[in-house]
Amino acid sequence: MSFNTNYILPGDDKNQILGKVNYNFSQVLANAVGLPGEMGIKGPTGIIGQVGKDGATGATGTRANLWFIQDNQPYGNVPYTETPLINYDVWVDTSPLGPSGPNRIYRYDSNNTSGYYPFWVDTLSNFVIDSQFTLLQGIYGPGEVTEDDAIILSPNSGTGPLNTTFVFTDRNVTPADANPNYAKVLIETDASVTASLPIFGIDKTFYSSADLPSFYWKTAGSDYGIKFSAGEDLIIQSQATGSYGSTGGTASVSANNINFNSASTIGISATGGISINSQTLGFSSRNASLSPSGFILSNVSSTVGITAASTGYSLSITGALTPSQTGERTVFNYSGFYGGTRRNSLTLSMSNNTLFAIGNSPSPSIIDATSPALIIGYTGSTGVSGGTGANVVKSYQSITNPASSTAYFNGTATGKSNYIQITPSEDVIVITPNPTGPVSSNGRSNRIWIYITGVRSFVEPLNACVFDVFMNSTTYSIGGVSIDTNLANSDFYITDTGTGLTGGCRHFRITFYGSIFPSAVNSTRRNFAYLQTYSTGNNSASQLVYEYPESDTASGGGGGGGSL
Repeated sequence: MSFNTNYILPGDDKNQILGKVNYNFSQVLANAVGLPGEMGIKGPTGIIGQVGKDGATGATGTRANLWFIQDNQPYGNVPYTETPLINYDVWVDTSPLGPSGPNRIYRYDSNNTSGYYPFWVDTLSNFVIDSQFTLLQGIYGPGEVTEDDAIILSPNSGTGPLNTTFVFTDRNVTPADANPNYAKVLIETDASVTASLPIFGIDKTFYSSADLPSFYWKTAGSDYGIKFSAGEDLIIQSQATGSYGSTGGTASVSANNINFNSASTIGISATGGISINSQTLGFSSRNASLSPSGFILSNVSSTVGITAASTGYSLSITGALTPSQTGERTVFNYSGFYGGTRRNSLTLSMSNNTLFAIGNSPSPSIIDATSPALIIGYTGSTGVSGGTGANVVKSYQSITNPASSTAYFNGTATGKSNYIQITPSEDVIVITPNPTGPVSSNGRSNRIWIYITGVRSFVEPLNACVFDVFMNSTTYSIGGVSIDTNLANSDFYITDTGTGLTGGCRHFRITFYGSIFPSAVNSTRRNFAYLQTYSTGNNSASQLVYEYPESDTASGGGGGGGSL
């Protein structure tokens, strides 16, 4: 096979160049024959072609069922030149003299001759004609809806809407059992096999979810227990008085968290008893009262209880520790009473019985402890007196401070907070801030931290002391409380809302416990203080450490401390 080419020379004109290029290309096509190349990728689908021609007309199918609306029975052929009647044709008997009233619906069955009309089976239903309904257009209501329409029962239809009910059922009914209690709307479902299918549900047109708010039968058995399931939030609200009653059995409420809120008073009453069973139960109130009859608090581990009935006393407090609990075994723990490891008790009685007794002493009027005896019933010294309109007040510790000191609190180093340092000497402390410039805590203006020092100087072992601290200002409030400990500061950040006199925290109460908690309550062997804050938007409390054991100080462990 020869392969010849023509060279393009500098002097060639346009036609010569084109001729040589075409000749050389022809030589390549003629001589460059090799093995087939690899298959290329599949190209995209082309456009849809034109519609083909219509096919031939198919055979005529079976006719559809006919509806006959007339006052006499349809003939076998209507008219005689047409196809005979077939099964499931429908006849609406409009005659008012029919056996079941006007507009009774019958179904054709060529094998059934047992009915009032041979071959026509009574469906036990009547057809409601248009004259029994009224279309009311342009209804209006909440949300400024004015474009919707309503379909209502016409007041002039037959016996009128007062004598008409709606029945939706899964069974064949008779006039005797169609609506047993004459409900306006009755829905019957066949729940003999399963109760998992809803009786009635509601949905939104623009939202789709598999768990629609629906009513269900509670079980598939022979009972009328009912259940409502809402896939999301459920709110029951009454603009007046609302009540719920379960007269035939027990009413129960179950949830991860249950909150009861009322703008005034919440009352819980029962003719028998009220039982509350919870792992943790707390009551918080400025005023709390327990009415007589019966009140019992029980714990599964230590039979601690308060009872007010069937004990022979107006109020008795009883308790017993489990055998595994060692150390102090106290029936009633009274803060400030030195009891050691002996079994202690507190008794209050009247009507020729002991008025007051503490401990195991043979004489109930003496406290069996290392402190002086407490005697009740003696005449003390004359108290403070004053003139008309005079007030008897309690002494308090007054502190005035410019709040110019700053330190890091609340475990953050993003900015120092202003604070006032106090060492309590009275159980009521009034602080008057007098800053010379702007103050803030944790980035919030007009908030000042209170830094408590010298704790061991006023906390006695086995006793508890309580301090109320007030901020005397209409502008500044308390931003947090920090306690100086033997390791790291214990800080509590106070959240609040609002400003001025009605906003912020201007009062907190702190209780220092002079003894460590029993190991069954807290095994850290640390001394704790209980802090209660009172502020708009957050009346909170916290447990803070004020002294760590040697094991913590040696290892450098501790709680959330700040630094000065």
